[in-house]
Amino acid sequence: MHGITKRDKQQGRHQGWHKLTEIDLNLNLKSNWLRDWDIQEVELQTVDGIEIPFKILTGTDDHQIIGKPFAKTFTPVTNAQFLDMIQEAISGVKGAVVETVGSVCNRGRVFVSISIKGMDKFVIGKREFHDYLNFGNGHDQSCAVWANSSNICTVCYNTFSSNLDQANVKVKHSKDVAARLENIVEIIDAYAGTQAKFKAEFERLMNEPMKTDQARNLFAGWMTRSNSEESKDLGPKTLVKVNRLTELFETGRGNSGENRADAFSAVTDYYTHESTRKQGQNVSRQVFSSEFGIGRMAKTDFWNVIRNDKSIASYAASGKKALSLL
Repeated sequence: MHGITKRDKQQGRHQGWHKLTEIDLNLNLKSNWLRDWDIQEVELQTVDGIEIPFKILTGTDDHQIIGKPFAKTFTPVTNAQFLDMIQEAISGVKGAVVETVGSVCNRGRVFVSISIKGMDKFVIGKREFHDYLNFGNGHDQSCAVWANSSNICTVCYNTFSSNLDQANVKVKHSKDVAARLENIVEIIDAYAGTQAKFKAEFERLMNEPMKTDQARNLFAGWMTRSNSEESKDLGPKTLVKVNRLTELFETGRGNSGENRADAFSAVTDYYTHESTRKQGQNVSRQVFSSEFGIGRMAKTDFWNVIRNDKSIASYAASGKKALSLL
């Protein structure tokens, strides 16, 4: 679900999966969609004109409602404050580029994603990875002001929600929210460390040998795991997937069929590009599965498996047994 209503917009340097992106190659924090309007607080009152202790937000450009009524315990963060906070957070970072800016849910949620030259794309072995700094804010009280680093660029409601789930820093809309927004800079400090940890772990997997028959056994055991959507038995459909994963292990992009990193990349490629019906021909459905649904859960699960000797041994043993019964 993209969540982009008639009052919303997503601007970016590249077209999003929903094909609704307004392309702007000069996108920056001073000139963008969120600078075109802001929120304003409106006092509420009864039909008799008696004021009540609640307010509601409206847009400064169209004066239409954003979100729901709120009490004094909720302190809104304006678009200007949000963007200025991000500007301050990345002010000392060289090569920062605004990749996307937007709002979803009838302007209830706003976001910005940033790449940093030299860190946005990195190569381990023959494989290329992408990374972004993401920031979000909930005018509709659905979330705090948050920030994270992930390989998902925010372009819609689903990517907003996914990055929110992985947020490293959150600042509640309380009275001192303006002062505590300074804590968002912590994400910048943690950014390089997170990348370094992933690189080190992936390089370790590259140095852990794995033969094709071992990988096939592992895939078979993992695909028939009890908590999987797959059948516990190695049926014809599951066998086709096991065989495809084995092919990707040997010949997938950047793979040579030699180590655990090749096994992980095989699973990543499969669940990113071809795990849905008709081998991922429905791009929207495939993207949803890969980034938010079964595909994402599968990739996360296998990442934990491939880094654990006991899990590999257990799944490989059960997979070998299942294959021997065919």
